[in-house]
Amino acid sequence: MSPSDLPLLRRIVTSHDPKGISKIESDDQVISETTPIAPGISIAPIWKITDGLPTGNNNTSDDGAKRQVEGLVPANGANVQITELAPGTITPNHRTSSLDCNFLLAGELVLVMEDGSETALNQIGDSVVMKGGMHLWIPRQRSGAVG
Repeated sequence: MSPSDLPLLRRIVTSHDPKGISKIESDDQVISETTPIAPGISIAPIWKITDGLPTGNNNTSDDGAKRQVEGLVPANGANVQITELAPGTITPNHRTSSLDCNFLLAGELVLVMEDGSETALNQIGDSVVMKGGMHLWIPRQRSGAVG
Protein backbone atom coordinates (compact mmCIF):
# COMPACT_ATOMS: atom_id res chain seq x y z
CA MET A 1 0.00 0.00 0.00
CA SER A 2 1.24 3.48 -0.75
CA PRO A 3 1.89 5.92 2.10
CA SER A 4 -1.25 7.14 3.82
CA ASP A 5 -2.94 10.33 2.68
CA LEU A 6 -4.07 10.84 6.28
CA PRO A 7 -2.24 13.04 8.72
CA LEU A 8 -0.62 11.22 11.62
CA LEU A 9 -3.40 10.25 13.98
CA ARG A 10 -3.14 10.70 17.74
CA ARG A 11 -5.06 8.66 20.34
CA ILE A 12 -5.39 9.85 23.93
CA VAL A 13 -6.82 7.35 26.40
CA THR A 14 -7.96 8.32 29.88
CA SER A 15 -8.12 6.15 32.99
CA HIS A 16 -8.15 6.43 36.79
CA ASP A 17 -5.40 6.05 39.37
CA PRO A 18 -5.84 3.68 42.35
CA LYS A 19 -7.59 6.49 44.28
CA GLY A 20 -10.16 6.97 41.49
CA ILE A 21 -8.65 10.24 40.20
CA SER A 22 -8.92 10.56 36.42
CA LYS A 23 -5.68 10.72 34.46
CA ILE A 24 -4.18 10.27 31.00
CA GLU A 25 -3.36 6.58 30.52
CA SER A 26 -1.64 6.94 27.15
CA ASP A 27 -0.98 9.45 24.38
CA ASP A 28 0.26 7.75 21.22
CA GLN A 29 0.25 7.79 17.43
CA VAL A 30 -2.30 5.47 15.83
CA ILE A 31 -0.65 3.09 13.41
CA SER A 32 -2.60 1.72 10.44
CA GLU A 33 -2.36 -1.99 9.75
CA THR A 34 -3.14 -3.83 6.55
CA THR A 35 -6.15 -6.08 6.77
CA PRO A 36 -7.03 -9.37 5.09
CA ILE A 37 -10.49 -7.99 4.22
CA ALA A 38 -9.26 -6.92 0.78
CA PRO A 39 -6.02 -5.64 -0.77
CA GLY A 40 -5.59 -1.88 -0.38
CA ILE A 41 -7.56 -1.54 2.86
CA SER A 42 -5.85 -0.59 6.10
CA ILE A 43 -7.35 -0.10 9.55
CA ALA A 44 -6.14 1.99 12.48
CA PRO A 45 -7.74 0.54 15.62
CA ILE A 46 -8.87 3.11 18.19
CA TRP A 47 -10.79 0.98 20.74
CA LYS A 48 -12.86 -2.19 21.02
CA ILE A 49 -15.48 -2.99 23.64
CA THR A 50 -16.01 -6.72 24.03
CA ASP A 51 -17.91 -7.01 27.32
CA GLY A 52 -21.19 -5.44 26.21
CA LEU A 53 -22.61 -1.98 26.70
CA PRO A 54 -22.41 -0.17 28.99
CA THR A 55 -18.82 -1.29 29.22
CA GLY A 56 -17.10 -2.26 32.45
CA ASN A 57 -13.60 -1.29 31.33
CA ASN A 58 -13.41 2.19 32.88
CA ASN A 59 -10.66 1.31 35.31
CA THR A 60 -8.69 -1.35 33.48
CA SER A 61 -5.23 -0.67 32.14
CA ASP A 62 -5.51 -2.96 29.11
CA ASP A 63 -5.41 -1.29 25.70
CA GLY A 64 -8.82 -1.71 24.08
CA ALA A 65 -7.35 -1.20 20.60
CA LYS A 66 -5.41 -4.45 21.00
CA ARG A 67 -8.40 -6.60 21.93
CA GLN A 68 -9.03 -9.45 19.50
CA VAL A 69 -12.47 -9.95 17.98
CA GLU A 70 -13.81 -12.57 15.62
CA GLY A 71 -14.95 -11.07 12.34
CA LEU A 72 -15.30 -7.34 11.76
CA VAL A 73 -17.07 -6.32 14.97
CA PRO A 74 -17.38 -7.57 18.57
CA ALA A 75 -20.50 -9.66 19.18
CA ASN A 76 -21.61 -7.64 22.25
CA GLY A 77 -19.78 -4.36 22.10
CA ALA A 78 -18.41 -1.65 19.86
CA ASN A 79 -15.51 -1.17 17.48
CA VAL A 80 -13.99 2.24 16.79
CA GLN A 81 -11.41 2.42 14.01
CA ILE A 82 -10.11 4.42 11.07
CA THR A 83 -10.37 2.64 7.71
CA GLU A 84 -8.33 3.81 4.73
CA LEU A 85 -8.87 2.68 1.14
CA ALA A 86 -6.01 2.96 -1.33
CA PRO A 87 -6.79 4.40 -4.79
CA GLY A 88 -8.43 1.77 -6.98
CA THR A 89 -9.55 -0.34 -4.00
CA ILE A 90 -13.18 -1.37 -3.76
CA THR A 91 -14.35 -3.05 -0.56
CA PRO A 92 -16.23 -6.31 -0.85
CA ASN A 93 -20.00 -5.98 -0.58
CA HIS A 94 -20.63 -6.48 3.14
CA ARG A 95 -22.73 -5.73 6.19
CA THR A 96 -21.95 -5.75 9.89
CA SER A 97 -24.11 -6.58 12.89
CA SER A 98 -23.06 -3.28 14.47
CA LEU A 99 -24.23 0.29 14.18
CA ASP A 100 -21.39 1.95 12.25
CA CYS A 101 -20.77 5.69 12.33
CA ASN A 102 -18.51 6.73 9.45
CA PHE A 103 -16.92 10.18 9.06
CA LEU A 104 -14.95 11.20 5.98
CA LEU A 105 -11.48 12.30 7.08
CA ALA A 106 -9.73 12.69 3.72
CA GLY A 107 -10.24 12.13 0.01
CA GLU A 108 -13.53 11.20 -1.59
CA LEU A 109 -15.62 8.03 -1.34
CA VAL A 110 -18.74 6.67 -2.95
CA LEU A 111 -21.09 4.56 -0.85
CA VAL A 112 -22.92 1.96 -2.96
CA MET A 113 -25.98 0.37 -1.36
CA GLU A 114 -27.59 -2.99 -2.14
CA ASP A 115 -30.32 -1.26 -4.19
CA GLY A 116 -27.61 0.15 -6.50
CA SER A 117 -27.87 3.73 -5.26
CA GLU A 118 -24.61 5.67 -5.02
CA THR A 119 -23.93 8.50 -2.58
CA ALA A 120 -20.75 10.60 -2.80
CA LEU A 121 -18.91 11.63 0.35
CA ASN A 122 -16.71 14.52 -0.76
CA GLN A 123 -16.59 17.03 2.09
CA ILE A 124 -14.42 16.40 5.15
CA GLY A 125 -16.84 15.56 7.95
CA ASP A 126 -19.51 13.96 5.73
CA SER A 127 -20.99 11.14 7.78
CA VAL A 128 -22.94 7.92 7.33
CA VAL A 129 -24.80 6.02 10.05
CA MET A 130 -24.88 2.44 8.75
CA LYS A 131 -27.56 0.30 10.37
CA GLY A 132 -26.57 -3.13 9.08
CA GLY A 133 -27.20 -2.44 5.39
CA MET A 134 -25.38 -4.35 2.65
CA HIS A 135 -22.91 -1.90 1.06
CA LEU A 136 -19.51 -1.28 -0.44
CA TRP A 137 -17.11 1.67 -0.60
CA ILE A 138 -15.26 3.02 -3.66
CA PRO A 139 -12.56 5.71 -3.28
CA ARG A 140 -12.50 8.41 -6.00
CA GLN A 141 -9.15 9.55 -7.43
CA ARG A 142 -7.33 9.87 -4.08
CA SER A 143 -7.53 7.42 -1.24
CA GLY A 144 -10.46 7.82 1.10
CA ALA A 145 -10.66 7.33 4.81
CA VAL A 146 -13.59 7.00 7.18
CA GLY A 147 -13.43 6.84 10.95
